[in-house]
Amino acid sequence: MTDEADTATTHWAVLIGIDYYPKDRCLKGSVRDAETVKQYLEAGPIPVDIVILTATTPSDPSSSCPIEKPDLWPTHENVIKSLKRVIAEAKQGDFVYIHYSGHGTRRSESAADTHENSGNLAFVLFEDNEHGSSYLRGQVLANCLHKMVAQGLLVTLVLDCCYSGSVLRGSGQRGVDVRAVDYNPVIDAASPHDLDTSSSDSNDTLRNSQMLDQWLVNPDGYTILSACGPHEKAWELEIEGGERRGALTYFLIEALSGLRKSGVELTHQSLYQHLRTRFHASWPQQTPMRYGNKNFSFFGKLAIISDTAFVSVYRDGNDRLCLSAGEAHGVYKGDEYAVYPFDSSEAVTDQTNEEPVIVRVDTVRCLTSDLVEIEATPAAKQVKTGWKAKALTWFSPRKICVRFMASISSQIQCEETAKQQRFLHLSTENETTEPCIFNVTLNEHREYEILDGSHERVIGLPTIPIDMPGALSAVMGVLQHLASFKYFEGIENRAPSSSFEALFSVLPLCEMGKSGSFDVKHGEEWGFTVQNFSNKALYMAIFNFTPSWQIINLVSDSGGGDFLVVPPKEEGNGKMEIPLQMEVPEFLRSRDQTQCEDIVKVFLTSKPTSFPSMVLPEMPLHAEGLCGRVRGGGDQLLNFLSELTARFRSRRNALHEEWVSRNFIIRTIAE
Repeated sequence: MTDEADTATTHWAVLIGIDYYPKDRCLKGSVRDAETVKQYLEAGPIPVDIVILTATTPSDPSSSCPIEKPDLWPTHENVIKSLKRVIAEAKQGDFVYIHYSGHGTRRSESAADTHENSGNLAFVLFEDNEHGSSYLRGQVLANCLHKMVAQGLLVTLVLDCCYSGSVLRGSGQRGVDVRAVDYNPVIDAASPHDLDTSSSDSNDTLRNSQMLDQWLVNPDGYTILSACGPHEKAWELEIEGGERRGALTYFLIEALSGLRKSGVELTHQSLYQHLRTRFHASWPQQTPMRYGNKNFSFFGKLAIISDTAFVSVYRDGNDRLCLSAGEAHGVYKGDEYAVYPFDSSEAVTDQTNEEPVIVRVDTVRCLTSDLVEIEATPAAKQVKTGWKAKALTWFSPRKICVRFMASISSQIQCEETAKQQRFLHLSTENETTEPCIFNVTLNEHREYEILDGSHERVIGLPTIPIDMPGALSAVMGVLQHLASFKYFEGIENRAPSSSFEALFSVLPLCEMGKSGSFDVKHGEEWGFTVQNFSNKALYMAIFNFTPSWQIINLVSDSGGGDFLVVPPKEEGNGKMEIPLQMEVPEFLRSRDQTQCEDIVKVFLTSKPTSFPSMVLPEMPLHAEGLCGRVRGGGDQLLNFLSELTARFRSRRNALHEEWVSRNFIIRTIAE
């Protein structure tokens, strides 16, 4: 451990691993998890102040204590003491890593008292008492996280335990075990409820439970990686040599070790996307979840932010090369992709020495697609799960039509330019085409101006001076942005499965107006409910198409991951309520515009899926803000990070892919 007086310390770690539960089922890999993480951190280039608390099962069956010394036991007192020490000694801007491997439990709804707003998650610690364990409640951990975030610490929390309502005991498969125990109200009542780390404004900082568990705090200051989604089990795996390891810790450290060797920089979002791909290919029983800030990392420098959206590639059980995107993402048969190794630079588009493998979409399913190499090459056989793909050409028959008026059509080579644009069809005024959504003209100030189908200026778009350097390139960037916006707005499953539709309902909380939209006053809430009638979880992504031509992932923006998990019917009737506060943006109100329209688009899918290309930044109001802002749209670059194997693939149970979408038009009115 680093000297406590060392003022140069910038990285702190509290590692907890518990194998020994005297009154319950012992685990075999949690202590090894914590020790492996400690070894990884100690081998890194940055000194880390590490506290490790472990409980190893004694070899003597008559013993009631772990083999470690008492001051290193993962008791409630020792855990809180270690967290408080970080709060007391860490400085603004320091990084904090907290890792928990052990049993998790959830109290039943009836057991959750009304005094707390923390949800019912608890971590099962070792305790040298009559029960052999105690519970670290979510509220207690939340208050510690709140203290850390409030003083400017950047917190990473990794939970390799059951993080769901599925707390069944026992082993369901040979070589694996569940990291969860049944809730015991007697242990809960006897557990210390150390709430003196809370603050007077904690109610304002805890997240709304309708989007996340309420014990989560300000998402700007933390990231949480959990081993599984709500209503799933977290497992221990038996790996080569008979070792037991937590699935999340095993895949995480394997990925990080590979990254350290290659020198690749990453963000938490990149790491999370890799982990999801790894679990999908090798251990689909679990869906790891990410919450909080995706743009910083305890494990290395920030990755370069790119406007190019990458999609993960994996090999299925038949060694078929697949893309983690399908019909719901706008993929079409014949689309071509360049595939790069996991350790390629974040800025792959600028590389001159990187030779990608060029592949073509052969079969499109709802949420995934099959890829084939265009030319059979040895390099194509080297593509493995975890590589990343960048779209090169798009063959979707649905394009957004844009017409260049006669005043500027001679300056645009429409045919050649259109080949480079996704979702965009360009024409000139002299062509006889279908009505165009947008028109580009040159106004009296010698500025490029974008008009709507009625030849009225589109509010919220900049005018671009003709003599501005790169003016035509800026125009094409804006048009590509608009085309992507309208394309994704119009995505729908035109032939949804009736059996899938019967599994859920999505209903607004208020009645629709005569205009087909929902009228809401500025600053008030609009919302909807989704109810799952099935006995399996469903997955929901929510996007807001805003008046500033921005597409926001509302789940991620509120501190969640890429999607929400809609619980099965036995969990609270499978019902979730999603409230959204609606506003007329300031840029409209400053122009005396008193109302606006937002479109809230909801995707429901039968399996976890991300929509990285669907996120678009806000459109700048002035031409000066266009540089680098709208050239491709797309989410934070997804750097899929490690060469993978498929040790556990034989247990894979392929899921049938289903999806639907719903659009809600909300008109917000400022008085």
